[in-house]
Amino acid sequence: MNGQVGKQRFEKHLRIGVRFDGTRFVLQNGSPLPALAKDSVAELVLVPDCIQDENVRASFTGEKSVLLLKEGSFVMVGVSPTMIESPSPKGLILANKIPIISPYLFVEVRLDADLWLQVRGDQEPRLSACLCTIPALGQGAESLNHAFTLISGAYETKRLSHSGNVFERAHTHVGSGKWKSLDELRLDAIQRMLSGATDKPVDAG
Repeated sequence: MNGQVGKQRFEKHLRIGVRFDGTRFVLQNGSPLPALAKDSVAELVLVPDCIQDENVRASFTGEKSVLLLKEGSFVMVGVSPTMIESPSPKGLILANKIPIISPYLFVEVRLDADLWLQVRGDQEPRLSACLCTIPALGQGAESLNHAFTLISGAYETKRLSHSGNVFERAHTHVGSGKWKSLDELRLDAIQRMLSGATDKPVDAG
């Protein structure tokens, strides 16, 4: 696979405006949706009142917790090479050493508790608090988002702000040499929630 094409696949998310014409979804100008690859995954963002069945609407707007990763799992948090001032900072792992197709360098984080995803249909899913350890920094964190902030502050010293989207920046091993971003695990977890399985995490190896 061409490395640049691979990077673009994981970096970019395309937002397409659509509307429901009473039978199917079409583009906002009424044109058909473009042809999509088999098993394409997307999210549908709606005002809750668009769902006509009150019971179904309530099932989506109620908050649920879905187990994302078990205690002891390792997560690789990405940092941008262009934001690093030090020529050879310790503790960074190259993406091709893991391997992950990504423009980032990675710092390892160990989960010291189960990581849960808080899901509510009318809000963005969020990660629960979860004690973590960052071996390269010799520091603990109160959550994965907190770990990201500490890592960014330690390595991305050119950045003025050290917040970011941990769903896109963090990856974990899911067995058989495969890695997934937390964003992909988030979508998997939501699918499991909708099927009624909220107590089983993604099979992270």
